[in-house]
Formats: sequence, structure tokens, C-alpha cells
Amino acid sequence: MQYEKSVWYEESVRKKVAIILVGCVYSFTILSSVASGGEDFLSIYWNRPIPPQNHKIKFLPYPQECGQCHKNQYKDWKESFHDKAVSPGLLGQINHKKDPDFARSCYFCHAPMAEQSEVSDKTSEVENRSYINNPSFDNKLKLSGVSCVVCHLRDGKIYGPPAKSSPPYPSPASGEGIMEGGQKPHNGFIEKGFFEKAEFCAACHQLDEGYELNDKVLVNTYREWEESIYSKNNITCQKCHMPDRQHLFRGIHDSEMVKRGISIEAASYKKGARLIIKNTGAGHFFPTYITPLVVVKGFMLDENGKAIPSSVKKAFIGRKVSLDLSKEIFDTRIPPEKSFEFDYRVNKSYNRSKLVFEVRVYPDEFYNRFYKGLLKNKDGSFNRKEIEKALKITERSGYILFKEVL
Repeated sequence: MQYEKSVWYEESVRKKVAIILVGCVYSFTILSSVASGGEDFLSIYWNRPIPPQNHKIKFLPYPQECGQCHKNQYKDWKESFHDKAVSPGLLGQINHKKDPDFARSCYFCHAPMAEQSEVSDKTSEVENRSYINNPSFDNKLKLSGVSCVVCHLRDGKIYGPPAKSSPPYPSPASGEGIMEGGQKPHNGFIEKGFFEKAEFCAACHQLDEGYELNDKVLVNTYREWEESIYSKNNITCQKCHMPDRQHLFRGIHDSEMVKRGISIEAASYKKGARLIIKNTGAGHFFPTYITPLVVVKGFMLDENGKAIPSSVKKAFIGRKVSLDLSKEIFDTRIPPEKSFEFDYRVNKSYNRSKLVFEVRVYPDEFYNRFYKGLLKNKDGSFNRKEIEKALKITERSGYILFKEVL
């Protein structure tokens, strides 16, 4: 593959990317619309960076500490991509000393607590912003990514969803886990209904302000949901990605999750066959981001069961963009309740062969292209070892979702 020129890696483009990521500032019109118990402060709750908490709490803010009591939640989270929010791909790109603006823009969603950033604001001015070394920086907390405290700790207090009458996990609010003397862990917690609303997730999964490509924002998951039948039926993000309050956050990387979100049907007709892929279960576009790519392929088998190269036909589902984010190559994503059709007309010379339909998912296709291109650059403005690790991760993430012989 011919990779785009090195403009992506030039300083001007890195600044552009920083602006794009700073644009991840969620729309306060989304978050401030959620009221809980007469209180209207979800926008304040997600004000970032989240103010320092260490001096206000009497426990260590690390996920493994939370996991001593919340064993199931911790186990689920460890398997999730929230645990991997500060990954080799991120660590390989950021350099807080050379470009603190870029680092902070990444941390906005990937490590949003004040203690997770090496630098803090010297002044509150947006223009000509300057930074100082952060005295409360905690590298261990930074590497934990989007952990328990990112969502549940504010002003030294623990927040969570309303207690269920029969919770799947031990809950202090239900009276389970009461300590000696009748004291509840953390002195109890503050219940907020917004934990079960899609708007809570919009803080990081909606980019309303900033960069647009082909008149479309890069991250539009909440709006896609809001305009779908799922919103009207109150089927929220949590109901699919956190079923029964499990902290798994599964998505495109998980084949079983994807199979629950779409249906695939293959049917033969006189001169060929058709594959129909329908978004029957995802409350947003399939896929929602620019990072994945789904490859649909049809091909014929020879007498030995091998694919005939000249028979291969492909189609793509996704939103593919150039590495410098200057061009949208195509956008074939499937909105909720819509379909993608792939027709394969059989050449007469293959009339004794078998037709195969195959669907492969590459969850990290954009990242894979990006890391390969980055490693070709010799300027040393990135951490090569971390990017090499990241490339290996993206090379392994693809999988076959569907395969059928007609």
C-alpha cells in the first residue's frame, strides 16, 4: 500500500490533530439536559480535567484497590478497552515536554483526571495557554486509563447509579458489605440517575465542536443513537455495552458483540448470489468510528478448495479517511435498521465452482495504517518502541465474522 506523504507527521498537522482532539469538548447542551433528583449538574460532573482528588480521599484511587471489594466489576473492567485507554499507541505519540497541548488533548478522554497529566495549567487563559509541572501527577493512575475513579469519584465522594433491589454485585447501598460498627464503605455513595443515561457516555463518545470532514464530525456516536429508534425506545448505551451493570464495555473488537448487533443473510439466485448485512442491533452506525473497516468478499473455489484469485470481489463497510484527515475516501457505514447489499455475479467459467462469502472485521484499520506510516518517519518525534508495540496489537485484532459456502 502506498502511504500518504509525511504531512501527517509535520508540526502543522500535529497541531491540527491537537485542535481536533481538543474539539472533543462535549456539548454542554447534551449534558446539561440531564436532571437527577432536581439537580442539573452532569456538565459540571464531566468538567475536565477532573479536579484533583487525592487530598480529599482516604483510600488509594487505583482500580486494583477498588477491586478488593468490587471484584466482579474490576474483573470485567480489566478485560475492557477502558483499561487500555492509555495504550502503547497513545504513549508512543504524546510527549508532554515537547507538546503539552497535544498531550492534554489526548488525556481529555483517555486520562481525564488532573492527577493523570504530567502538566497543569499555569493560567486559566485559553489563548497562549502555558503549563507548569503538575505537583499531583501520579503515573500509576495515568496508566490506569479510564478506571473506576474517572467515572465514580468527584470532590472526594463516590457517585453511582441508584441501587437495585437485587443487585448482581455486592452493593453498599443495599446493606451488603457493611463494615464493623455499621459503617458503609466510603460512608455510602451518592446516587445519580444519569449513570444509566446515554448522555453520561456522550462526554467522550460525541464530538460536536471542532474538526469536521465532509461536513461530518469524527465522533458522532451519541447523535447517531439520539436520531435512532433506540433513543425513542430508551435503549441506552449502558443496556448494550454494560448489560446488568457489567463493566465490560465491549464493542467492535468483540466478535460476539458484533454478531448481536447485525444480521447477515446469503441467498443464491440464477446468475449469482447476494449477501445482505443489516444493522439490527447497534443503536448507532455500524461501525461508528473512522478506525474500523469491515471487508466483504466473494470468491470462487477451485476443485482443490482453493480460492481462485481472479474471482475475488470486495466491498467495504466503514468510513475510510486519509491519514492526515484531509479527505474522506468513502463512507459506507450502516445506520440503525438499514442494510448493506453485496451482489456477486458468477462468471460462466466458474460454473462448476463453489461460491464463498466472507466478512472480515479489522477494528484498528486506521491505526494500523497510521502506525505503519509513522514508523517510516525517521525524525524521532515519537516513541518508536511503543509504536511498534501498538502496531503488533493492531495486526492481531482482525477476525473473520462470517463465512459461508454456497
